[in-house]
Amino acid sequence: MAQALLSIFIIFFLFQLGAFAKKRGELQKTHNFTMHWPLYLYIFTVMTSLVLIFAVIYFIASFDAPILMDSNQGKIVQNHNFAEMIYYSGTTLLSIGYGDLNPIGPIRYISLFEGFLGIVSPTVIFVNEITKNTQNR
Repeated sequence: MAQALLSIFIIFFLFQLGAFAKKRGELQKTHNFTMHWPLYLYIFTVMTSLVLIFAVIYFIASFDAPILMDSNQGKIVQNHNFAEMIYYSGTTLLSIGYGDLNPIGPIRYISLFEGFLGIVSPTVIFVNEITKNTQNR
């Protein structure tokens, strides 16, 4: 069931990319597009990169001491794996924060910074692109 839902999501995502690219081509005559990639694909790439960078930071930090607590069981997670760090990094960056994993120790401050970047980065990219388009008219 999960594979079917994932397949549907991927097909929908690819369809949306195609629809956006087609619309961008139609608007090329009336709008000044300066980016080579569609804007949301660029934001997606930046956000994915941030998730992976912070996952690596968390994974390396977990070598010294446990950095996450499983709130559902009330236990400190002893053996971290990289997939768990990607999950934690993604929920933190996107400000979802399910609450199932909570940072402990100094990693809490890195998590705060990651959450801040998750809000600010797409906003800065979007505003920068809009500003470029209005200045070129």
